[in-house]
This record gives sequence, structure tokens and C-alpha cells, in this order.
Amino acid sequence: MREYIRDRTKSDDAGTVLAHSLANIEYLTKQAPLDRTSAGLEADFTLRQIAERARLRTFSYLVAWERRFGYVSVNESIFGGYKEHVDKMLAEGVPELVEKFTAVYRRMNEAAASNPDGPAGEELSHALTTCRRILEAVVDHVLPPRSEPSESGHKLDRPAYRNRLFQFIKEASTSRTTADVTVALGKGLHERYVAIGELANKGVHASVALQAANLCALNTYVLCGEILLLQQQAADIGSAE
Repeated sequence: MREYIRDRTKSDDAGTVLAHSLANIEYLTKQAPLDRTSAGLEADFTLRQIAERARLRTFSYLVAWERRFGYVSVNESIFGGYKEHVDKMLAEGVPELVEKFTAVYRRMNEAAASNPDGPAGEELSHALTTCRRILEAVVDHVLPPRSEPSESGHKLDRPAYRNRLFQFIKEASTSRTTADVTVALGKGLHERYVAIGELANKGVHASVALQAANLCALNTYVLCGEILLLQQQAADIGSAE
């Protein structure tokens, strides 16, 4: 409405707003006899300006929408393909985790919908615990607990799933660069777990907790996908050799 009024306000002292429809403006500027007086020419020029502003604004919106749809299409192509691949690997390797991911979102959405301004510390803690268990289950799948430590002396038993995660990345990665990227993702996720745990202890509102839990679950999902992709790539290389 502000754009409409700005486009149609005359420059006179009265600030008159011309509310003619575009169809009416088209008739007045193209078919109606033109008043050759100074006032008539000025009125005709003003109407033509309104039509041109409307045409320019329509074109600008169309270009913006086209860019937005193109961006959405690219994102859907990237994330949709990745999600389809990861979901398939989850279903084949650790099928019980698919339901756990669903449980995280369901519980947090229920908490936010019932009382968005109420505290959601318990629900957030539950979501955080579920995310950790999901990651731990994926690590158990790709590198089961070992009684002997790693070459660097780190424990690789069941509680030390973070050590086993980094050990698996080291063993499965074909290059140091790939390993460093995945290790950085794992460390960043652990830091997020710690931060969200502190947030849960403060009794954060359900709406804020939902956002934090969603980001936590999304990052957990991405890291699980990275781990399973590494396992698949290592298996493919091994079978080729």
C-alpha cells in the first residue's frame, strides 16, 4: 500500500493520490481525446508515469521471483539428493535411527505448539540426548568398540565414541584434507551439544528451544551422512582393489 500511494501521489502541495485503475489509465492515455492545454498535458504525463512505474514494479517482482524460484530449485536439488542418499544408507545400516530423528522433531514441535513461551528445558535435554545417541549409534555401526587403544593411545571402548569417530575418519578418509573437514564438523557438533546443554539448564522458552533442537538435529543428520558416505567410499575402494 505504501508503494501504491508513493507511485500515485502528485507532486502538488495537496498531495493528491490518483486512484485510477491501470485499465482506466490505459484508456485515458491511448484512446481518450488528449487535452492540449498545459494542465491536460501535465495530467496525461502523470498518468503515463503511473503506468510506467506499475510496469517497472511488476517486472522487478517477476525477476525477483524468478531468482527465488531458481534458488529454491537448486537447493532442493542439492539437499534433496543428499537427503535421499543418506536416508537410504540409514535405512540399510541403522534403520532404527530414522524413527529417532522423527521423535526429536515430534517432541519439540509438540512442546512449542502447546506453550511457546513456557520453559522447555526437559524437552530440549531429551532432544539433545537423542541426537547424541543417534550419532553414537552411527559410530557403533561404522567402528564398533575396541578393547585395544589407538596407535596414539586413545581409548576406543564403548564410552569413547568421540575417539572412535575420529579414528574411523582417520582410517576411512582417502586424504588428509577430507579427514580434517569431517573432524572439524564432528568437533563443531560436540561444541553445539555442550552449548545446547547449557541452554537447556536455563529453562529456555519452547520456541527458542525448538529452533536450537532443530539445528542440533540437522547438524547431527549432516554429520551422520558424512560418516556413512565415508564408510561407503572406503568399501567401494576396498572392493575395487
